[in-house]
Amino acid sequence: MRKEGGVAPRSAPGSAARRPPRAALAPAVVLAATCALALASACAPRNSGAQARAEPDLVVWTSHPEELVEAARSEFEDRSGLRLEVRRGGTGELLSLLRSGAEGRPDVFWGGGAESLSASADLFEPYRSPEAAVIPDGLRDPEWRWTGFSVLPTVLVYNARLVEPGREPRSWKALADPVLRGLVAFADPRVSGSAFTALATIEAAMGGAFVERFAANLDGRLREESRAVFAAVASGECLVGASFENGALEALRFGTDLRFSYPDEGTSLVPDGIALVAGAKRPEAARAFVDFALGPDLARVAAFRYGRRSARSDAPPPRGALPLSSVKPIDYDIAAQAAGRESLIACFVAAVEGAGP
Repeated sequence: MRKEGGVAPRSAPGSAARRPPRAALAPAVVLAATCALALASACAPRNSGAQARAEPDLVVWTSHPEELVEAARSEFEDRSGLRLEVRRGGTGELLSLLRSGAEGRPDVFWGGGAESLSASADLFEPYRSPEAAVIPDGLRDPEWRWTGFSVLPTVLVYNARLVEPGREPRSWKALADPVLRGLVAFADPRVSGSAFTALATIEAAMGGAFVERFAANLDGRLREESRAVFAAVASGECLVGASFENGALEALRFGTDLRFSYPDEGTSLVPDGIALVAGAKRPEAARAFVDFALGPDLARVAAFRYGRRSARSDAPPPRGALPLSSVKPIDYDIAAQAAGRESLIACFVAAVEGAGP
């Protein structure tokens, strides 16, 4: 029996609420994004000599989706004539590797929530890009050790085909509804920076006791990355989840059953960022890439093609997203969340694992 006022799975004759997973979300079309960027400015010829060298001209570590990264890489290489070496991974994973130095050192760290970057600020060198003039002060580090690239409101996601009409989740409370135990998707905050931001947002909005109930409702399972949350909900494996806005907008463009809502209690408006790594071997090239990433051309393409809300004050919101003025913000202290990051993650993971089957 479902609880009054909660999210209820939609039932149909001869079928259960939990349905077999459908195919994962289709990949974005990289070519279209690259062409859109190319139209924004004149392109310099690609430096074939740089291509031939074994040593890259610039090393970038990033947690951004492959499609966005490859579009940006292609355009930057065409404009600059420099050859990029890119490594992708989860924010937590990449920051741990950067701190250990076990697998080399990049010149630029691109991606990761503000709390994760602030907690690792000693790994970055201050740099004030000329493009930062249109980025609000609250979306950057006070000492310029990182600068906001995009703003990532945390949202609730749900499967519109399987959730009863009128029962769509509009409150964080849906994540702890016992009716949905095992049907809630959430990523591992040890690996995903956006998952940590979502977790810290939920705690700030609802309190620690609620987070414990939410952890128990996950039935012992955390997804390996944030994008897996959208895939699980879109396929019907799970009915609800929590993650970042731009991933939900991307899923909508592919015609899935996934929909999203901004919680009534409010949500965080936390940026992810880009940073120049301290001791970078190629500082001049690194600054050039930071300037490019923060510039208006990539901001427009990221919003139009990937549903990513730019940190720039002169950039429009992505299609399908509310303007920030219409999203209720919560009181979210980035510095405090950064300081308590490891403790919150440890407590949450222990609660999830302790509630498993």
